[in-house]
Amino acid sequence: MTNAQTLWDPTILSAPLAIQRGEKETLTLKRAAGPVVVDVWPARAANGATPILLIHGWGGSGSYWEDTARRLSKTAQVIVPDLPGTGRSQPVKSAQNLYDQVATLKFVVEKLGLEKVQIVGHSMGAAMTLLLAEQIQERVERLVLTSMCFFMTQKQADIYNSIMKFVRLMMRVRFRQMADIPGLSYMMAVRYFYKVPDDQELLRQGFMDYLTLDFETAAACAENATDPGIEAAGAAVQVPTLLIACRQDQVMPVENVNYTVSVIPNCELRWMEQCGHLPMVEKADEYMGILHSFLQV
Repeated sequence: MTNAQTLWDPTILSAPLAIQRGEKETLTLKRAAGPVVVDVWPARAANGATPILLIHGWGGSGSYWEDTARRLSKTAQVIVPDLPGTGRSQPVKSAQNLYDQVATLKFVVEKLGLEKVQIVGHSMGAAMTLLLAEQIQERVERLVLTSMCFFMTQKQADIYNSIMKFVRLMMRVRFRQMADIPGLSYMMAVRYFYKVPDDQELLRQGFMDYLTLDFETAAACAENATDPGIEAAGAAVQVPTLLIACRQDQVMPVENVNYTVSVIPNCELRWMEQCGHLPMVEKADEYMGILHSFLQV
């Protein structure tokens, strides 16, 4: 089955394609745990480039990839899912842990008929990238890991788990109207940026993604973040890999970056200066330049 045929296969869609100004096609794929909403950006000037899958991290949805997807889709097909329990891929019937999310990503790759794929993952989405690449080795051409590193010690893992316990406690008091409280979106964004963008709607969308996360799914994924299987998958990578790290990232321990690169075979490292955890948003032009220099686009 060709990619084009797959996109219109009624057996895998629960709703017709919704085309937004011709830029992208939105699919809702059926899964036992619930719907999976996927944006597919067709290549505007196809040059034979391998399709690119963008995987978002914990606490967000595919929404923050929109500018990246639009730019990359100049020459390549780009696939951006909202992982189950996030964004538009709700409700879920049961909590989806990290490995459930990877199974969904594999399902998306197979349902869209992607014989070859380049994968770009961010934060926890980069951990999913490694686990997914381990399962579909024959399909993967290149990997880009953004704002991710391995834990070097058990103490680091314990600190992370303690922080996430506090975060889960705070998640119990979320409500959608918080996104409209003046200044709150900005306050929530400070940890993720070196310089918080002026775009209020962008900040509000990011905050709304967090406010509407499925709690049990978010908790289950967070509990898997220190799983040693992630590093093991990194050590087993067989394709060219790039790690993009941001010097002012307050979310991941930047002191672990060199160790992470040493674990992953054939892994390049690119640092971004004066940038926080979301380089595709904070320094979009620089981030895209790095992607263009590494991906086949």
